[in-house]
Amino acid sequence: MKKLNRDEIKTLVSKIRMGEGDDHEVSMWVQNISMSVPHPEVIKVIMSGAGVTDEEVVEKLYNYKPIIL
Repeated sequence: MKKLNRDEIKTLVSKIRMGEGDDHEVSMWVQNISMSVPHPEVIKVIMSGAGVTDEEVVEKLYNYKPIIL
């Protein structure tokens, strides 16, 4: 599985948020996004609510910084 670029991730985020694809497709899209960004909770960020643009979702996925104790 190849690492997706920002535009590919934005396209998949948009498709997921618009309710496109069947369960299997959405699962594969989320898995592909998960392999390409540092954020561990991809689906939670994607479904973060109204008023958040696809670009803002992608930014959150890329800008995640884990807390190291």
